[in-house]
Amino acid sequence: MPRTWLGKLMVYGTLLATIPVIVVGVFAYFQSTSQVNQRVTNEKVELIRQVEANVEQVLTTINHSFTNTMESATMETVIRNPLLGGDFELYRSLRGELGKLQSFDTKVEEAIVVNAEQNWIASNQGIRRLHTHPDAEVYLRYLDLPYDTSWLLLDGTEFEEPIVRRSCPYTLSLVKKLPPRLSEKYGLAFANIPMCSILELIAPDGLSDEMMIVNEDNEIIVHSSFEFIGEPIQAIGYDDFSWPDEERGQFTVQSDQGSFTLTYSHSNLTGWKYVSTSSLNELTMESRSIGWFTFLVVFTLVAISTIAIWYYSRKLYSPVEELVAALADNDLTDKKRNNDFQFIQEKYKDLFSSKALLEHELSIHSKQSRSLFLTRLLQGQLSHRDKQKRLTGFKLATRLDKWSAFSVLVVHAETNHSHQDWDENELRRFALQNIIEDTVPECNRFPTVWIDELLVLIVGTEDDGSAAKDVAIYNWSERISENVERFANSNVSIGISQLFKEMEGVHQAYNQAKEAITHRLKFPDPVIIHFNSVRTKGHTIEFQYPAAIEEELLLAVRIADEAKGYRLFTEWTDYIMKESEVIGEVHVSFIQLVSKLLRLKQESGLKTSEPFLPENQLLNEALQLKSRRQLEEWVDKKLLQPLFSMYKDISKAQFKHLSEKMIHYIHSNLDQSITLERCADDLHYNANYLGTVFKEETGQTFSEYAGHYRLKKAKDLLKHSDLSIKVIAERMGYTNSQNFIRSFKKNAGLTPGQYRQEQKG
Repeated sequence: MPRTWLGKLMVYGTLLATIPVIVVGVFAYFQSTSQVNQRVTNEKVELIRQVEANVEQVLTTINHSFTNTMESATMETVIRNPLLGGDFELYRSLRGELGKLQSFDTKVEEAIVVNAEQNWIASNQGIRRLHTHPDAEVYLRYLDLPYDTSWLLLDGTEFEEPIVRRSCPYTLSLVKKLPPRLSEKYGLAFANIPMCSILELIAPDGLSDEMMIVNEDNEIIVHSSFEFIGEPIQAIGYDDFSWPDEERGQFTVQSDQGSFTLTYSHSNLTGWKYVSTSSLNELTMESRSIGWFTFLVVFTLVAISTIAIWYYSRKLYSPVEELVAALADNDLTDKKRNNDFQFIQEKYKDLFSSKALLEHELSIHSKQSRSLFLTRLLQGQLSHRDKQKRLTGFKLATRLDKWSAFSVLVVHAETNHSHQDWDENELRRFALQNIIEDTVPECNRFPTVWIDELLVLIVGTEDDGSAAKDVAIYNWSERISENVERFANSNVSIGISQLFKEMEGVHQAYNQAKEAITHRLKFPDPVIIHFNSVRTKGHTIEFQYPAAIEEELLLAVRIADEAKGYRLFTEWTDYIMKESEVIGEVHVSFIQLVSKLLRLKQESGLKTSEPFLPENQLLNEALQLKSRRQLEEWVDKKLLQPLFSMYKDISKAQFKHLSEKMIHYIHSNLDQSITLERCADDLHYNANYLGTVFKEETGQTFSEYAGHYRLKKAKDLLKHSDLSIKVIAERMGYTNSQNFIRSFKKNAGLTPGQYRQEQKG
């Protein structure tokens, strides 16, 4: 093979080593001052941003903790109570709530609550009548603040009694008007942070820069010299200047002592400016020395790199030629190669991708085949020969041989998941499957399988004696129920079949477990039902519930089609009365229909003119009815008429107005974690109802729309701004920029950086 690429490698290596020497040398000689100043500027900006983050993390923590405390049930009780001698327990609870605010993270040294209506003032020092307190008038004038929540700079000399324990003349205080949920405010709460604690955050040890915080009126509120606090920033000696329009940056100001560089960052949380100052002469002196030093170091490194490239290129390229030759012997495409390294890369990519793809496909195929086998086994679709062959093939026969008997468990999740999207539903199914498989030992079960929203499990026992076997299986069922409630925060009902010794009975066991689980509707809470407890002697024909008719009936109710709804209800009743052999099946069927209609009303989130009776009372009434006519009239009067009336009163304009409010909510809260449940809480609606309305009006789910809009805004910021990926991620509500990058690439096909580069050419 010609050694063309070896020559190219040497030339490219030499150019890469020589060009940086020339460019960096000239740049360092003529532009070192500008370069270092830029680096120092970035460092200063990063420093001031870090200081801002440290301070505002504390402020945010305080605000969050203080808000939770003020909105707690204890505070709602305390603020309406005069706290006299008999209210000791209540005062102790108040002391406990205020004490939680004082921690190393919050820096709060004193929390004070003032109640003008009940005439008391409470703090960690105790409680007093407000009219006897020497600072009562000072506290009460803060009731005139324009906002319910304010950050204030308090001068300790204005108070006769100390407002913090440390001897700091100034205090930064978070002031909230009380009660928080009433428009008429008659109380105040103060969370006081000594200025000394704030100084520790903005002026760590070893920092030479002069740090300060300036409010919206250009008045200094935090400074190492207390004499400047409360004064305009020009009081330090700077000439008049105006702040740039940028959110953060650096500029030069003049003073009696020379030129100084001011680095600032404007806070969107408080409106304050975080400022650091340093001498321009010192920065320039450092930049010159660093520039020359950089030039010498880079020159030396590049020279060494150039020599190394020439030497090692010859040694390294020989194995490359051997590798290319070996790969070329197995290349049947006879394709012309222009790049040896690209050829190697393509070959290895093909190799590893083929291996990974094969392993993945085999794994998926194996699981799918096993699930299909178990489904067909339970549904009685396999011959005896196929059963034995596949049990052996899936390594289940040895497990079955150890069992003395087996039973089928059917698990039904009671939690309503009708409004979850596909990913959430799959995650729930996966979690439930893992919990159950971890609960029952692997040697005593077959793998679980989902059939029609039911999780089916074949369990076996090695115990002797029918009673011991039943106890073992029932104990596993109880542990499954307990673990699902504990780890998945969900409830399940479980149907258990009779014991069988031969695998030929697995289909019958599955049907028994399904029949048992259908009787869960008789009970108000999730239950474990054994087939023996619900089977009827002499009942030989399996009853088929008219699920299709029921679904059409529920749909007719939703769209307020009375004619079709009453026709379907009559058809449903005819079927139940004709096909059911025992009255118990009629009761169970009507209980199921009543529950579905009640759930329809609850999911709508709407109110009828006359409220529904409690579900237990309605079910008890239904069970007391004796004739078909009574049943039909009762369902018509108690359920169908109110539901049809309710859905008729809904107008499309109401739906549209509500969906517009939800869209506005998404647009206004992009920097937060947006969920349908949180939107429902803020808008004071039922989450399931909002999800239904939004889907009907927009054609998208709430989460789909929020994701698409967030992606659109992220693209706009990437295209039309120079904000960093991290800042854009924060504005889009991501707490971790890596999560934002993964989500963006998943939806847009490119990383944010690639998208920005593509859009800007």
